Amino acid sequence: MSFVKLRPWKCRTIFFDLEFYVPECNRKDVGLNYNPWDKKNTLIGGSFLSVNPQVNFAQTDHKNRSEVKSFLIWNYNSERELLVDIFRFIKRESELVRKSHQGRHSSVLCGIGITSSDVPVLFELFKRYNILSNSDAFIFQNELRVLDLSQLALVSFNCKSDYLYPKAKNDILNKYQPGKRFECGSSVWGLYEDKKYTDIEDRVVDEVMCTFFSYKSILKDIRNFKALEAEDKKRAKLKLVEKQECHAN
Repeated sequence: MSFVKLRPWKCRTIFFDLEFYVPECNRKDVGLNYNPWDKKNTLIGGSFLSVNPQVNFAQTDHKNRSEVKSFLIWNYNSERELLVDIFRFIKRESELVRKSHQGRHSSVLCGIGITSSDVPVLFELFKRYNILSNSDAFIFQNELRVLDLSQLALVSFNCKSDYLYPKAKNDILNKYQPGKRFECGSSVWGLYEDKKYTDIEDRVVDEVMCTFFSYKSILKDIRNFKALEAEDKKRAKLKLVEKQECHAN
């Protein structure tokens, strides 16, 4: 297999967040209330920011925010139409990356807690609405890569035990954006019932931008850690040389 050089200007990381509506009859005290196979539940939609590492990091927050694309149920005739647009958006970004790397590099889906909620929900809905067959859904999902900040952020927190557990969204925000906090997803249910659609869209766009900011902050931490590691190795090497010179004398 020939080596394919990474082309950063052709890479994409898709930051996203979804919102759901669960009627009172389906609500429970713990766990994910939403089930994509339950017809009484509704996918409200979500917001997506496709980031190019050579472009978006140099832009202002305002510019990046203006590039967020929202797909929300009140702008569609059906849930299936909403999902088709989400699928096409992700597929288009994915194909851009894969075609530029001969299929050997993928676009990245990024969010907080998405490995246990948003990503599996989307693919179950793609199957439920026959947007993708079971087989095609598996193939497409395998073409993507998922970066969950609830796991990645662990490197920036003190670990008091040997039990690593994904960090909650508000824990990450409290570290990187003190004072910023989101109510749990169930708070959206009331907004949806009251038809406060603008409030929902503002929230989901804000969540995407907070995720993007947290990503940049974690990346900065990782680079700082590596710089400290390099300095430590340099000091250790210097001490070894000094020790060898001492023995030689």
